[in-house]
Formats: sequence, structure tokens, C-alpha cells
Amino acid sequence: MNTMRDERRNWKQEPLVWLLIAIPFSAVVMGVVMITLALQSYSGLVVDDYYKKGKQINRVLARDQLAYELGLAAGASLGDDGRIEIRFAPGVHIVPQGDIELSLIHATKPGLDQTVRLTKVDTRLLTGKLELQGEGRWNLYLQTADWRLTGSLQHPRQSSADLLPNYLPESF
Repeated sequence: MNTMRDERRNWKQEPLVWLLIAIPFSAVVMGVVMITLALQSYSGLVVDDYYKKGKQINRVLARDQLAYELGLAAGASLGDDGRIEIRFAPGVHIVPQGDIELSLIHATKPGLDQTVRLTKVDTRLLTGKLELQGEGRWNLYLQTADWRLTGSLQHPRQSSADLLPNYLPESF
């Protein structure tokens, strides 16, 4: 006695059909999510011309070496009013041969980068006005045409940073 019933089920009740529909649907949803994230968080190129920057590395190293040989060191502190003070270490008196500028480079968002021209208050103190618009890690570069000091700051948790030569002597 073969009593097979010819039972027809609706396709909506079959789990295998839903599994086959879910796979391409999830791919479409994830594609929309990825496009949305890419459009909202565009950070651009960090450096446009890598070759040109690579050729300038010897000049940068020479500026770091001169800062090391001169014994330059400074501290940067941010005020609540958007003022930044650069105070050089005791015994270091600056006599700028031109403009002294402070470049603030955001670690991940180049659109927030800025450069501040500093004014000399006395032989050890420079001040300037800036506006840090984003939070995160900022790389600081205090520089003239001859020397350069570097440091980093985690804004808004830190309001001060040390600026030192980025140079290690060869005998080190």
C-alpha cells in the first residue's frame, strides 16, 4: 500500500528558497553600506607626488640633524582660547633667520591640516592662533628653512606636547 500524498507546498514555506534569496540580497545590502561609508569618510591621498617627496628626504634629514646639533628642544601647549605657545628649553635662545611656522598634520584626515605662522614674544617663547577642528592624533612640525622639530598630540586628551629633533646620530 503506497499511500503517498501529493502534497504541494507554497514556495514561501520552503526554507531553501529563502536561503537562495538571502545570499544575493545580503550582497546588495553590503554593497550599499560600503558605498555609503566610502562617500562619507573620504580622506583623499596623503601625499600627491610620492616621487617628489622621496627626493626631498635628504633635505629633511639635514634639517633634523641641524636641530639635533644645535640642541633644540621645545614644548607646545594649547590654550582653551585657541592660542598655542611654543617654549624652548632653558639655554636655547632662538634667533630666527626667517619665518618660524608650526604645521599641524592630522594623522588620518588631510583636509584638517593647517599651518600657523608664529610670532616671537621673547628669546624662548613663540605664540600663534589656531583652531583644531577634529579630534585624534596630530603630528606637529615646528620648522624654519634650516631646522625642524617634531612631536605629536592626541587632541582633546592632551593639551601639550614635546617637540624634539627627529634624528639619531650614526654612532647610536
